Amino acid sequence: MKFPTFVLSLVLVTTVSLALNPRQGNAQEIKGIDSALLAKATAGDAASEFLVGYAYGSGKSVPLDYAQAAVWFRKAAEQGNADGQTALAVLYDYGHGVPQDYTQAIFWDRKAADQGDATAKFNLGVLYHFGHGVPQDYAQAADWIRKAADQGLAIAQINLAGFYESGQGVPQDYSQAVSWYTKAGDQGNLQAQLNLGKYYLEGHGVPKDFAQAAAWYHKAADQGNADAQDHLGILYDNGKGVDQDPAAAADWYRKAADQGNTDAQVNLAFDYREGHGVTQDYVQAANWYRKAAETGNVAAETNLGLFYLEGHGVAQDNGQAAIWLKKAADQGDPDAEFKLATLLDQGHGSQKDYLQAAAFYKKSAEHGNVVAQVKLGEMYSEGHGVPKNYSLAAQWFRKAADQGNAEAQASLGQLYVDGHGVPQDPAAAASWFRKAADQGSPRAQYDLGQIYKTGHKVPLDYGQAYFWLDLAAASSSGPTQEKFARSRDEAAGKLTPEQLVQAQDRASKWFATHATRP
Repeated sequence: MKFPTFVLSLVLVTTVSLALNPRQGNAQEIKGIDSALLAKATAGDAASEFLVGYAYGSGKSVPLDYAQAAVWFRKAAEQGNADGQTALAVLYDYGHGVPQDYTQAIFWDRKAADQGDATAKFNLGVLYHFGHGVPQDYAQAADWIRKAADQGLAIAQINLAGFYESGQGVPQDYSQAVSWYTKAGDQGNLQAQLNLGKYYLEGHGVPKDFAQAAAWYHKAADQGNADAQDHLGILYDNGKGVDQDPAAAADWYRKAADQGNTDAQVNLAFDYREGHGVTQDYVQAANWYRKAAETGNVAAETNLGLFYLEGHGVAQDNGQAAIWLKKAADQGDPDAEFKLATLLDQGHGSQKDYLQAAAFYKKSAEHGNVVAQVKLGEMYSEGHGVPKNYSLAAQWFRKAADQGNAEAQASLGQLYVDGHGVPQDPAAAASWFRKAADQGSPRAQYDLGQIYKTGHKVPLDYGQAYFWLDLAAASSSGPTQEKFARSRDEAAGKLTPEQLVQAQDRASKWFATHATRP
C-alpha cells in the first residue's frame, strides 16, 4: 500500500479563522456581543475592540461581517493591540472587508511582529514566501517563520520543517525537518504527526523505526485521521512496530473506511475476503469493494469485477464483471485489462470481440502482465484478433520468456525450430526448450526430446531424448501421453540395455526432486 506524502502549504493565520490564543485574556470564546463588552469597546478598550472584531470576523456570535470586523480591528490596531494588527493585516491580504492591499498587510504585520506576536511573524514569512507586498524572498520567509516557530507556533514549526525538507530558503536538512515536525507533533499538530509517521516508516531523515512510525500514526489516528488509521492498520497487519494483530488491523481499517478512506475500504474488503482478522464474509467484502469502486479506486474496481465474475458475495454476472473491469482497465490496471480481454476473447458478458480483446491484451502486456504477453504472442502467432505477425509474436514471447514463463519459453523455442519471426536456429530452440523443460513443461520436454532424437543441428543423443520424452509422457494424459510415449519408446529402441537403465534412473531422480510420477 502506498503511503501518502503530505505537502505543506503556507496559509495566513489569524485569530479570526483559527483561535490560536494570542495572549492571556483574549482566548475566551465569545458567546455573543454582550452590552458590557460592547460598552468597553465603545469606550476605547483595545482588547474589547479586538474581541468585537473577532465576533464579526468569525461569525460565531453575530452574522459574519468582514467590513464590521475591519472597523473594530482597526480601532484596536491603531491603539497598538497586536491581535488587532495581525487580524487587520490578514483582512488586507485577502481583501475581506477592505480592498486587498499587500502593502497594508505588511505594514500591520510588522507592527504586531515588533511587539513579539508569533502569528504576525509567521504571516510575514508567508508574505515573503509568495512575494505579496514585498519582493519574493525565501530566505526572509524562512527567517520570519523560524522566529514564530521558536515561540512555539505549531503551524510555523511544520512549515519550517517543510522548508528544511525542500531546501527552500534554508539548506536542505532532513534531520532539522524531523526536529521541527517533532516539536509540532508534540503539541498535537496532526500534519506533523502524519509526516513523522511517514519519515520513520521510510527512514527519511531518521533511521527507519517502525515502532516510532506506529507511535506517531497512533497519535494522529487517535485524533480521527483516516489516513493515519489506515496506515496504522497496515502496521498491525504486518507486525511492524507493533505486535502483529490482524483483528486490530481490521478495527483501524474500519474506522478509516467509515470515514470514506478508499484505501482502508479496499484493505477491509480484503480482510473480509480472506477471513483475515474478521470472519470470512464475501458479501461484506463485496460491499466494501463497491464503496471504494464507486469513488474510482482502481483496485476496488478490479476486485469487484472479479467478484461478479466468480459470483463471490454477489450474483454471478459476466456483464457486471465486464463493466467494472472496463472501469479499472481504463485506468491502466494490468490485471483488469487481462481479465477484460479474456471476457472479450471468450464472449463472456458480451459478444466476442477479438479485436478489442487483442487491444486489452496488448495494454496489459505493455503494463508488464506476463500472462498477457504470452497470450498476445499467441494471437500474433495465430492471427487471432490481429494480423498474423511472427516477428511480433517472437517479441512478446521473449518478454515473457525472459521473466521465466515456461509457456513463453516453449513457444519461443518452437519459433526458432520453424524459423518464424526469428532465424531458424535449432540450438537456440533447444536452449529455450530446456529452460521450459526444467520448469516441468511437458510440451517443452517433448520438443526437447524430439530435437535430441533427430539430431537436427544438435548432437544426436538418444539417452537425452529418452529422458525428456519419458518426463513428458509421465506428466501427460490421454492421446497426448500416447503420442509422447510412442516417441519415447522409439528412442528406447536405439539404446543399449545399460544406456536405457541409466536414462530411466536419471528420470526417476528428476521426479524424486521435481514431481510425483503418475
